[in-house]
Amino acid sequence: MNAHDLVGTWFLISFVVRRTDGSEIREPWGPTPTGRLIYTAEGHVAAVLTKPDRRRFVSADPTGGAPEEIKEAFEGLEAYAGRYEFDESTSTVRHYTDVARLPSWQGGSVERFVMLQGNELTLYTEPMMIRGVEVVLTLVWRRGSD
Repeated sequence: MNAHDLVGTWFLISFVVRRTDGSEIREPWGPTPTGRLIYTAEGHVAAVLTKPDRRRFVSADPTGGAPEEIKEAFEGLEAYAGRYEFDESTSTVRHYTDVARLPSWQGGSVERFVMLQGNELTLYTEPMMIRGVEVVLTLVWRRGSD
């Protein structure tokens, strides 16, 4: 596999969080999360992921959500964009997050292990702490036009 194999638009088909001790597996955004991951030949990446059942704000004003609606909308979205580098020797991709939903990610980078089988791309993390629990995130993407 090389960096050129990543180029294109990928559609999210699975987002799974696993405890590293093997005690729990969950799909935080359900069995059908939505998302797009775009890699360009020039080295740019953009990712947008959402819960499929995000509720619309009650107000007709697109910025007029109540505090609880805004919190729910924020927590049901992940988005970032920047540059990427693929390392063939380790089968990892590093996303440099020039812009990001999470302020702590903006201006930084995230590394993912990469597996490509046909039209399915699996990206997964090193073990990481989320809310005091060590987990691995695994996202499966399918190449396609929709």
